[in-house]
Amino acid sequence: MPNVWAHLIFGQELLQHLGHKELLDDRTRNVFNLGCQGPDFLFYHHFWPWQKDKLSKTGNLLHTKHCGPFLWDMLARVKGLPLSDPLLLYAIGFLTHHILDRNLHPYVFYKSGFGKWKHQNFEVIIDTCIVRKKRGLETYKNPVWKQIYVGPALPSGIAESLYQLTGLYYPGTQEGIKPCHWEEAYCQMIKALKLFHDPTGIKTWLTFKQIEPFVYKRKLEPLDYLNEQHEEWNCPTDPNERYTESVWDLWDKATRDGTRTVSAAFRWLQTHASSPGYEEAESVFKKELGNLSYETGKPCDLNLKIKYVQPMI
Repeated sequence: MPNVWAHLIFGQELLQHLGHKELLDDRTRNVFNLGCQGPDFLFYHHFWPWQKDKLSKTGNLLHTKHCGPFLWDMLARVKGLPLSDPLLLYAIGFLTHHILDRNLHPYVFYKSGFGKWKHQNFEVIIDTCIVRKKRGLETYKNPVWKQIYVGPALPSGIAESLYQLTGLYYPGTQEGIKPCHWEEAYCQMIKALKLFHDPTGIKTWLTFKQIEPFVYKRKLEPLDYLNEQHEEWNCPTDPNERYTESVWDLWDKATRDGTRTVSAAFRWLQTHASSPGYEEAESVFKKELGNLSYETGKPCDLNLKIKYVQPMI
C-alpha cells in the first residue's frame, strides 16, 4: 500500500476534483486525512516488539475479506449526515484509501516482496517520491503525524462504529477487543510517526537502526521506484498477467476509479430513501464499489494469494 502521505494527497486531490474542496478546511482536513489511512492504523497497535498485538489480524482481514460490504455498511451508517460531519468525512476518506490500494497495491507487493519490513520500507520510499512531485516537499523534513492528528482521541462515534462493523463482518476474531483498543491504535500511530520522524538520524542511531525501514530518508538510491521506464512487471497473484504501467499511470487509473466510485457514493449519501432516484443511486454505488481486495485489486471471493514477486530493495 502507499504510505501516509500518498493516501492523504490522493484523497485530497479526489475531493478537489469532485468539487468538494470546501470540505478540506482547517476544521475538517485532518479528520479526512486520518480517514484516508483506512485500516492501516490498526497495524500500529502495540507496535513495540515486546507488546502483544491485538489488532493487526483485524487489519489484515479488513484488507482482504468482505472489503466492499464493510465499506458499504460504514457509509450507510453516516447516510443523512451533513457532508462536513466528521463521521462522514472519515468514512469517505476510508473509501479513498481502498480505491488507491486496490489500484497500486499489486505493484507495491511485486516490487517489495516478502522480506522483513521491505514492504513498509518501499511504501516510505514511494511516499517520498510522490510528495516531492506533488507537493515539492521533503518528507524527512515534514512530520506527517501533524497531517492526521485530530486530538488525543478519535472523533466521537468512529471507534464504536469500526468496532461494531468488525464484529459484524469478522465474528469470532474480536475476543478481548474493545472500542478503546481502536482509540489506542490511533494514539499509537501518532506516537510511532513521531518516533519515525528523524531528520537528523539520531533516533535511528539510538534504536540501533531498528526503526530505519520506517524513517523518511534524505537521500534515496538512484533506482526507478515508480517504474517511470515502464519495465514489465506481473500481477503478484498471476505471473501471466503482465503490465508496464508506472506508479503515475496507476495513480491516474485510481483517480478515474475514485471519480466514479466516490461521486456515486456522494450521490447515494445525498439521495433520500423515498426519492425516485434512490434505487438507481444505490445500485450505481454498489456496482462501482464492488468487493475487491485492498491487496490484490481482485474480487475478495477469489481468495487470491500474493506469490509472485521480484523485489527491487
